[in-house]
Amino acid sequence: MKSLINSVAAVMVLGIAACSGPQLETQTFELQYLDAHTAASLIEPYVYFDRDGTPGTISTAGDMASHLITVRETHDNLEKIERVLSEYDQPAPMVQLHFQLIEANGVATQDPAIDNVESALRRLFKFEGYRLMADAMLGGVEGSGVTQGMGDGNRDFMIEAHIRDVRGSGNSGTVRFEVRLFESNVGTIFETTANVRAGQTMVLGSTRPSPQRETLILAVRPEVITP
Repeated sequence: MKSLINSVAAVMVLGIAACSGPQLETQTFELQYLDAHTAASLIEPYVYFDRDGTPGTISTAGDMASHLITVRETHDNLEKIERVLSEYDQPAPMVQLHFQLIEANGVATQDPAIDNVESALRRLFKFEGYRLMADAMLGGVEGSGVTQGMGDGNRDFMIEAHIRDVRGSGNSGTVRFEVRLFESNVGTIFETTANVRAGQTMVLGSTRPSPQRETLILAVRPEVITP
């Protein structure tokens, strides 16, 4: 009889433990660079909202710029969440985009200003020679848009770039961006989206603003600068 009573008691204890679910803890994380809403999307896989009886929760302030996020989860999951937030709560890398606007012409001379890209130009195109018409250096962080004028004194251009995604750092990083080239009194003459490795010069494409104009070629070299 005593054995039977002990067995029943053990089953009752197990049943109560099963009903109560895992023990949850509440922790508030203060972020430096990530906003709370972005952080919430990153840690959602570690929060069990549909857990029976003891669901996990994420709480953020109503302000989109808030840097506080409160999470209720198991101790193990809170440790995982802390590691994820530490990995992503970093200053955004600075990107520099060095654009070169190159004129394709009939003079078989070499312009030392474009030595780093001329061999690629000769593989891609069949013009006699090339010269640097203008260049521009644009800087920004992931998600930003930057605009700058460029020209050779005779013609005025405007280049606009939107930095969409930055992955990695230094020369192992890559930058995805959109770029548009405008000419005064003409409008947009070239636009594209590119994904370029940092430190690598890439020819983005060529354009001829009008039948009376020479062909223009746009090249870029991105650099990723980690704070």
